[in-house]
Amino acid sequence: MKWELTLVVLGFYSCLQAQKFDLFEIENGELIWRNTYEYQGPQDSLRREVVSMLKSKVFTQHVVRNEAGYNGEIKHYQIDPKRYGRSYSNTPLIYWDGEWSGKFVIEVRDDRYRVTIYGLYFENKAQPPTHYPIKPPRKGFYIKEVWKKGSPNFKKHALPDMALMSLALRDSFDIMKYNSPIPDW
Repeated sequence: MKWELTLVVLGFYSCLQAQKFDLFEIENGELIWRNTYEYQGPQDSLRREVVSMLKSKVFTQHVVRNEAGYNGEIKHYQIDPKRYGRSYSNTPLIYWDGEWSGKFVIEVRDDRYRVTIYGLYFENKAQPPTHYPIKPPRKGFYIKEVWKKGSPNFKKHALPDMALMSLALRDSFDIMKYNSPIPDW
């Protein structure tokens, strides 16, 4: 009986560790977002492109180069839900008016780079009265919004919003979308 209980506990613990949705996962009790981008070219060329992308972003700060790539902080990151077809009435205020912070790591290799984001924290202020219903100001760690500690799954009601966040992060760190040359008119 003791052996079976140990197996059940270990099985439950491994489910917690392996929790994944879209590009988000829970790893050692931390919510991380990770995506690998394909890129044609050697590591040195890709490093230049990544540096250019990071410099072009207002929200990437305190960037430090290391052997594998770069790490730094995200500050004042904002999402544009309208760009992804979302409306104000069906999207939480943290996505519309929230400012996000966190940390990132970018690993650079030949033909690809991988972005890992963790420690996401949001904060939004009360909005002035409009014709929309007033939503209260909130702040906190993103993990508490999307996952109940001890649960084997992300909160179901949070999944569509997690997909929005994942898509916004994926687009924000894609050098092919934001480092392409400006076309001649």
